[in-house]
Amino acid sequence: MCVFVFAASGASATGLGVAPSDRVAAASTIRFGADTTQTGVINLAFSGAGDAPVKFYERVGGRLKLLGTGQAAPGVPATVLKDATTWSCDRLVRRFTAKVTLADGTHLKRATSARTVSCTRRFELRAPRRVAPGAVARVRVVDRWKIGSIRPSLCITPPQSKPACRRLVFPRAVAIAARAFRASTSGRWRVELQVRDHRVRAFVAVGAATSTRATLAPVVLATGDSTMQGIDSFLSDELGEHARLVSDVRLGSAISRGNFWTKHAVSQTKHQRQRVTVISVGAAYDAFPLTTAGAAIAECCDAPWIFAYAHRVRRMMRTYLRGGHGRVFWLTPPLPRDPERQRIMTAIGYAVEHAATGLTGVRVVRVDRRFSPDGSYTDVFRYRGSDVRVRDRDGIHLNVSGTAIVARLLAPAIQQALAAMNTPRAR
Repeated sequence: MCVFVFAASGASATGLGVAPSDRVAAASTIRFGADTTQTGVINLAFSGAGDAPVKFYERVGGRLKLLGTGQAAPGVPATVLKDATTWSCDRLVRRFTAKVTLADGTHLKRATSARTVSCTRRFELRAPRRVAPGAVARVRVVDRWKIGSIRPSLCITPPQSKPACRRLVFPRAVAIAARAFRASTSGRWRVELQVRDHRVRAFVAVGAATSTRATLAPVVLATGDSTMQGIDSFLSDELGEHARLVSDVRLGSAISRGNFWTKHAVSQTKHQRQRVTVISVGAAYDAFPLTTAGAAIAECCDAPWIFAYAHRVRRMMRTYLRGGHGRVFWLTPPLPRDPERQRIMTAIGYAVEHAATGLTGVRVVRVDRRFSPDGSYTDVFRYRGSDVRVRDRDGIHLNVSGTAIVARLLAPAIQQALAAMNTPRAR
């Protein structure tokens, strides 16, 4: 099942439903958004069209390319175009338009944008670490996006020789391609996949006296709700070979709704064993009543609720710290335009800072203060001498430019944290 963050209001549709008390989400019914959390594809959704057909387009250059037409079933609030298009190595920032004519004759047109990850880690190269001289080494290339329709180059380089390159053909929706070569010479053979300006390498040791050293990049987990979407893809590119970024974005999720996040943090850490966790959550209606330490029910957003929220956040922070083997960068979401949501975000900011008190290895990144230094909402941010529009139309999320700025600010701090963890302690 797909879930969406809508670009016109920021409300998210999830299987958990929307709280009746979410007055902000109910204020607007016309929403259009893109979901990039399903690997390899982009899903689109338009809410507020009723049963009228919605045409979905992608803007490529100066022209609109029709992706398809969708029509919601009776009683379904959103018109969804599933698998509207695929990710691309050439176009990372994607811009979409939706058009609909309502039953009363009103013409509506909405636009949204999304940023997908680059091809840096699209392919996995599988080659044997060692073979005997004269044996056949089989190489498999796996398209992690599972969409195919690409022809990368695979180069085999024998010791002290020139590479022999040829195209690998991935037909549409085919995720695996293979090639074999005979290891005729002892030594260290290099296998390299070339995709645009990206490279994926592996080495094959031929003969007993040859060795290949495999160094695994540390894992950086980028997780949270819709406010992490976009930051994760930019951050993956910014970190490059310094880390292997794993994205786990749960649109429409909320820490105050149930115990999903406290449990999910445990599951994530168990499977990923990440060195660094970057998390941003709070864009959805994250103001559900919480139970305090005294078993009372606290409503958002006074002190008892803040302390109860902080208790949940602190449990997550401790999980992500992995007993001192991890580091945490906790991002507070940007300040929203709506005053009611501002009250919620302000309370969440206080709770996160309170939760981090005394926890070595946790850094709270006040994104809200970075983009709203005077405490008021603004669409424009001064960056590197220029005024940059950083906010989405919904008044909640950052746009592509905003998420890129956050990633560029985070990357050096994450690299520094990784380097410090890899440096032996002075004796």
